[in-house]
Amino acid sequence: MNGCTWKLFALLVSGYLTTGMVIANDAWDSRHVTYHHVGGYSSLYGGEGTIRSYDPQCYGMSNFDPRSYAAPSDWNQFLHNVNSTPSPMASPSPGACYYVAPDCVEPAAPVVRPAPTDATGLQGGFEFLWMRANFDQNVAMVIDPPVGNTLVPFNYDYELSPRTWLGWQSCRGSGFRATYFQFDQDADSESVTAVVGAAPVFVYVYGAGDNLSRNAQAVVGQTMTSQHSLDLRAIDLEATQRFRWSTITGVLGGGLRMAQIDQFLLGQVRDGAGVLQEAVSNDLQLSGVGPTLSVQFTRMLAETRLGIYVGARGSMLMSETNQAIYEMKGAFTTELEDRASQREVLTVLEMAIGLQWTQSLNQYSHWFARAAYETQGWFDAGGPVDSHSTIGLDAITLALGVQF
Repeated sequence: MNGCTWKLFALLVSGYLTTGMVIANDAWDSRHVTYHHVGGYSSLYGGEGTIRSYDPQCYGMSNFDPRSYAAPSDWNQFLHNVNSTPSPMASPSPGACYYVAPDCVEPAAPVVRPAPTDATGLQGGFEFLWMRANFDQNVAMVIDPPVGNTLVPFNYDYELSPRTWLGWQSCRGSGFRATYFQFDQDADSESVTAVVGAAPVFVYVYGAGDNLSRNAQAVVGQTMTSQHSLDLRAIDLEATQRFRWSTITGVLGGGLRMAQIDQFLLGQVRDGAGVLQEAVSNDLQLSGVGPTLSVQFTRMLAETRLGIYVGARGSMLMSETNQAIYEMKGAFTTELEDRASQREVLTVLEMAIGLQWTQSLNQYSHWFARAAYETQGWFDAGGPVDSHSTIGLDAITLALGVQF
């Protein structure tokens, strides 16, 4: 550093050590005043991004003894000389005498404020999912002619399901989040009348690892009708942490998931007069709780507000499965019911990819809209005719969220 800068440095350090007050009562905005040295420059930063560079010799204070910093009158004189001697320079060089007036140019070291994605405080949102269910054992009934069999599956259409979340995030990016999701849907009813060459028509229900089995069967002239419903609910309670890596902004989450799955299958056989002759049902209930981990990534495209969104979640739940299989034969002549209860591990994987638009509301809050395609796999959760099938869910999602 040159002589001018050394004197300014001595001025500031001596004044701080002597009086203990670092420009606390000066004539200009002294909020967050600091001394900064980069490449030989001597600078005072003050207020909302205001930048001024001082050298006592440049402003008629060459005989200003740094020890006199303790005298407010000398310091006020120094400031008066600075403010009354404007000499702007676009590109100051080390050791130059210059003064950059407030609000004239962009600050060389701007005040860093939180970006919209770093907003703190409450956050929440609602997501619409046009979702359908899929099963690896999706059996409504089987047509069993003399040669070959024909499987009749249940047909689940896309229907609207809700997901909502509410949470809070600190200025350091840590926080918590609670999420609720539900999928409740009835499959279309399937009905087949047994005829010559396409009989019998039947449905079998299995339980306890295929150790239990019941059925209903329609012969020629009788009609088999099957119905199935699925109600799935999940609550996630997580601690979260926002992070940045290069151009990617993300949120990590970890906590507990609580889930409840209720399924019910009913197969009925009626004769030509509509009288109920046989029936079989599968009442399957599962409840579980266990750890869950989630991650969400967003990468903005160029300088736009549009970004690519990727989300994933994995859960491992210790669950209790209760199954009741009912069978009726001969127009209520015979009625039987099997029951099974067991503990098992339920694994859940979820993935989503889409586009997200983020818009600032003000300096510290923002809202976003997101469209994505999502899939979920609930392994060993059971299906229409057994207790160990995999439930697959796929959905087109639209989310609206806000953070403030």
